[in-house]
Amino acid sequence: MAESSRPGATTIWIGPEWADRRRRVRSVIALAAVTYGVASAKPPAPGLSGRGLAITVLLVVASLAWLYVILLPADRHAENDIGLLVVGLVGVALTIASPHSAAVVFVGVAIARSTRSWKPDWSISFGIVLGVAYLIGHLAIDDSAIWLLTGPVVVILSLLAGSIRRQNDLLTAEVQVAREEQARSAALDERARIAREIHDVLAHSLAALSVQLETADALIERGRSEQAHVSVKRAGQLAKEGLAETRRAIGALRGDTLPLPELLSTLASGYELDTGATATVDISGEARELRSDVSLTLYRTVQEAITNVRKHAPGAPVAVHLAYRPEDVALTVANDAARDVTKPLAEAGGGYGLTGLRERAELAGGTFDAGPDGTGWRVDVRIPW
Repeated sequence: MAESSRPGATTIWIGPEWADRRRRVRSVIALAAVTYGVASAKPPAPGLSGRGLAITVLLVVASLAWLYVILLPADRHAENDIGLLVVGLVGVALTIASPHSAAVVFVGVAIARSTRSWKPDWSISFGIVLGVAYLIGHLAIDDSAIWLLTGPVVVILSLLAGSIRRQNDLLTAEVQVAREEQARSAALDERARIAREIHDVLAHSLAALSVQLETADALIERGRSEQAHVSVKRAGQLAKEGLAETRRAIGALRGDTLPLPELLSTLASGYELDTGATATVDISGEARELRSDVSLTLYRTVQEAITNVRKHAPGAPVAVHLAYRPEDVALTVANDAARDVTKPLAEAGGGYGLTGLRERAELAGGTFDAGPDGTGWRVDVRIPW
């Protein structure tokens, strides 16, 4: 159930079960109308003797077969086929016994429903057989030209109507498949987005915590307890910042806009405090309000870049430049060579940081590039307005 935009109004969405139930009710009503039409037709009419008895028997058999097809579950294909054959063949016999009545509707219904559920060549053959049988029977009773033409016309119209319904059914099925695929794709995209947020939060917070705890451990081994205490306090502060970062990530997932310049300065200050190396933030151009996904992408880029510097180029100076340009917003994060580089970033492997940043930039409509820059490393992001 879904509420309408008008106050006090409620819209009820009908599911497939209700649609099928309504279709069955309509079919039963149509069956009752046709049965009544045959029963109330001009003589010969249904009766309990002679030709009237034959009409009664044929009408009862055709009606029960039609009702059987209506109430039959959709997956009972064999029984459905038998029911349609009975409706069609008995319907033809009924048109001959009661030639000027609504009995021809039984023939049309059988052909139309067979066209929806059978292969085209089978349903067309079935229609031709019933049409020929109708013509032979009505020629045998020397019926009028109008009623002779009625049978073929009903056959052709029923084949067309059934074909249209079949195409609609196929189109509906394709639309349903497309919707399911779209929902599945959206779910996968959302999972990837959440995975990127988890990675970025944990990678940054845990990497910084690891540095402080390793430093504290080394200082304790050397008997420098006061300095170790400072590192432990810093680790505690980083844990609190990690919680705040988690809250920011949740807000970003909800579409909140981040205060980008302030957060970039916080990242740079944290890097300087942890490593003693310099980290500068330069912002140029006329500041403009960014979309939430753009501000998050730029923030995560700087965060990941600084985290990678911590891991693979410890102690290297970092320079962050954010430029608001007429056609786009550009971000550059560059670091010089570290004082003691154990493994270049390009050879580190095993992580999804750069892959996640590239995905973020592309989803925001921009480009991402990362690679060596002289003796250091450079990350560039460009996102158009």
